Amino acid sequence: MKTTGGTRRFLEDPPLWAVVTVCTAVLGLRRAEAWSNPQFWAEDSVFYQKAMTEGAGAFLDPMGGYLHTVLRSVALLAAHVDPLLAPAVFVGAATLATLYVCGLTLSSRSPLPRFAGLCALAVVLVPETHEVLLNLVNLQWILGAGLVLVLLSVDPARPGQWAHDVVAVAAMGMTGPFCIILAPLFLLRALLRKSRASTLLAGIVVACACVQALMLHETASAAPDLSPGTVPYRFILPIIGRRIAGSLLVGSLLGQDTDQVVGTLVGLLTLAGVAYLALRPGMYRMARLGLGLAFFLILAGTLYRASNGYYLFFTPETRARYVYIPQLLALWLLVASAVQSGRPAQICALLCVWALLVNLPRLREPAYPDLHWADYAGRIRAGEAVSVPVNPRGFTVELPARAK
Repeated sequence: MKTTGGTRRFLEDPPLWAVVTVCTAVLGLRRAEAWSNPQFWAEDSVFYQKAMTEGAGAFLDPMGGYLHTVLRSVALLAAHVDPLLAPAVFVGAATLATLYVCGLTLSSRSPLPRFAGLCALAVVLVPETHEVLLNLVNLQWILGAGLVLVLLSVDPARPGQWAHDVVAVAAMGMTGPFCIILAPLFLLRALLRKSRASTLLAGIVVACACVQALMLHETASAAPDLSPGTVPYRFILPIIGRRIAGSLLVGSLLGQDTDQVVGTLVGLLTLAGVAYLALRPGMYRMARLGLGLAFFLILAGTLYRASNGYYLFFTPETRARYVYIPQLLALWLLVASAVQSGRPAQICALLCVWALLVNLPRLREPAYPDLHWADYAGRIRAGEAVSVPVNPRGFTVELPARAK
């Protein structure tokens, strides 16, 4: 069926408001209860507790070895509103930040294809998002994808664009480890472009990377050695095969057990496929090359970070945060190839449709058990010492007594 000129123009360059509206609807369909009954998740409780007891001093307190400026800012805001609303502040901030990253894909400075808002939709349609969507503690993974988008963007031309890039890069660079991983690409970008803007952003990213690396070193030096000894490197390719290509293209059809030989082969094919999509001639080549380089660097960094528990990647609904960005970058590469012409583009388009269909049954995330935060909010408001259970079970917010 042929499309009219107006419909074609709408699909080729959809308005930002329409795409963001659809992305919001997808978030709601995947985790509606996060809005209707917002609750803390895991280390959200630590961010809130630190904000309540240490205030702005918590900004210099690393978690997992890194500073988390954006997350600390949200927690500090939540500490200054009615305790009943604190989880809603966390979920609301995670929602807005996620939609911000969706919007970056449609920026006039983004080199990614705008067709039907597919790159924006990919942000909220990554199939494995357990613990990732609509909670604060794992927002750093979505913001890491945002840092990749800034990396790919055209240099700023107006004061507002300059201000956005400086603030965004500094904020995302000081939230999690991705500035360390992506610093070489920002330096390469500055070397190739030789522009004042690219040099400035590279300097900010490198400065953030130095701070985060120092924090990581000091935290690692003070922490007990939890390394597993000999790292089972033979699991790396099966992990890649199962949790990236297997997750995207087999989805809900994927069995729990993956044969190591088959997993290794699929892992090699996954890496080869990403390299092909990044290097093949055609439109968006520089953007695809940047996505490919970011894919390999982030995948290597996250697998290194998770090397003390490779076995967990073979357990359902675990370590999803570690594969969120690689899956998203792979989807962006598929979309950037699918919107071109020729047989390879048609195959990529079919793979995009197939990935959506086979993953539909698992896009709806299970609701967190209701632990009745509201029952404790009055005691927190009154300044009482309180221990509040949060999800997953076993986590608590420990708040000491406070003077009114």
